[in-house]
Amino acid sequence: MSEAGARRVSPDVAVLVALVAASVVPLFAGRYLPFYDYPAHLTVPAALRWRSVPDSHVAAWWSFAPALVPNSIHYLFTWAGSYVVSMETASRIFVALFAVAALPVSMVYALRTFGRDWRLATLAVPFAWNRGLWYGFIGHCAALSISMVMIAIVDRELRAPSRKRAVALGALAALLPFVHFFIMLVTVALGAVVLLLRVRAVPLKRSLRVAALLAPGPLAMGPWVWGRLHAGAGAAAAAEVPQGTTAPPLRELVRVLHHWFMEGYTGPVDDIVAVVLLSTLAALFAFAAPSREVDGAPGVDAGARRIPLFLGGALALGYFLLPFEIHRPFFWWALNVRLIPLAFLWLIVAAPPGPLGRLGRGLLIPLAATSLAFFAFIAWDIGATFNGPWGMGGFDGLVARIPRGARVLGLYTDYYRPPRYTHYPFYYASSYAFVNGGGLVAPTEVIHYSWTNPIEPPAAPFAGDAARFDFDAHAPGFSHFLVRTCAGARCVSDPLEGRGEVMRVSEAGSWRLYACVRAPCLPARP
Repeated sequence: MSEAGARRVSPDVAVLVALVAASVVPLFAGRYLPFYDYPAHLTVPAALRWRSVPDSHVAAWWSFAPALVPNSIHYLFTWAGSYVVSMETASRIFVALFAVAALPVSMVYALRTFGRDWRLATLAVPFAWNRGLWYGFIGHCAALSISMVMIAIVDRELRAPSRKRAVALGALAALLPFVHFFIMLVTVALGAVVLLLRVRAVPLKRSLRVAALLAPGPLAMGPWVWGRLHAGAGAAAAAEVPQGTTAPPLRELVRVLHHWFMEGYTGPVDDIVAVVLLSTLAALFAFAAPSREVDGAPGVDAGARRIPLFLGGALALGYFLLPFEIHRPFFWWALNVRLIPLAFLWLIVAAPPGPLGRLGRGLLIPLAATSLAFFAFIAWDIGATFNGPWGMGGFDGLVARIPRGARVLGLYTDYYRPPRYTHYPFYYASSYAFVNGGGLVAPTEVIHYSWTNPIEPPAAPFAGDAARFDFDAHAPGFSHFLVRTCAGARCVSDPLEGRGEVMRVSEAGSWRLYACVRAPCLPARP
């Protein structure tokens, strides 16, 4: 067998492949995923899919305005895939391939580009389940892999130009904004950092050529940006809204680092994984012996040693300088914290260069074992607890009882209760009813960079907060009510229990489904 063939079947490769495969298993453990924004994003391809079905009422209740907008890639993939498999399965395939599995694969390419051992990609496997994934930032998570590959290609092109790589870089640059707009901006900025760091060693003509290859993304999004700048309130109203929020105190920024790193549970489960992950990386920095082989490797020079550290440092600085939220000209939420994943990934690439020794490879063993246990726990928890029927969930069974074309309001009595998952309050959980059968759902919000939005959504309490629910004000216009109950401090009672206008259809664990039987709500069809 050739040396290349031996590498392909080496135990290290087999371990990484097994870990990546294990990391996507939880995504298929149940029909619905407990990700916060995720079901709201699924309403976009679902509206496209259901608009031709008359009794879904989607064509009458939802607007349609196809355009080149952020997140289009996820929407298109899910919509097209829904003609082959179910809507949820099509989306889960996208999440599995591009938001989870692609991350360690892209890290292998970046690590090799900058002279690091590819086995360090093991650290990226559990990190694919970072806070962004739990929040349902699917486009953001998928864009991380593209960003890592693009920056690696930028450096390779500066060192040794290749027509194939140039075409790949231009294509990825054009694709990235339609996966995630903000990560596109960050990637262009990181590319500029690499260009500056290489400016003395690279001919100007080559640098300009590489810079031009990063331009398709910003150019492609020009019409959308222009439209958003001129949409909504006039200049006078816009002037009354601050451009960015006040930066929180430094101690708060440090505290939030934990929250936005890997925290998907209030318990110690993912905290243990995070500690093992950070400890492993710290040990690699502390105990890995400097390598003498890197400078002699083809195309890897002293610049490749320092660039990853500069990139990680630039991202860390951006975390402390950027606001958390911007109101205008766009409303961007969780802005600076979205830099945390990229900063950590580049910190991995900044590990001591050269091949790992026996100690370095040994440090990855506890991480691999912890990751496998973590994925097994998540798979069980999503399958049994959230979806049911084994544990406290049963959510999938209740959603199956909601008829096509229903108008569903989600109400959550545990709005102020410390969360088990990041889906607190569930907020968009009722959107799964729309994905399953069209109709109309609330609470939801207009997605300004979407192709579809509810035309006239009925009044609903903010985020489904059951404490703010008023039956006379909020029940009209809805035929079904999906209620999540709880017991404990700050929980409120089920606001529909005992009301004669509704009938409890089903109950499973913490979930209850009600159907309207008489006004003022909208009586459900038999």
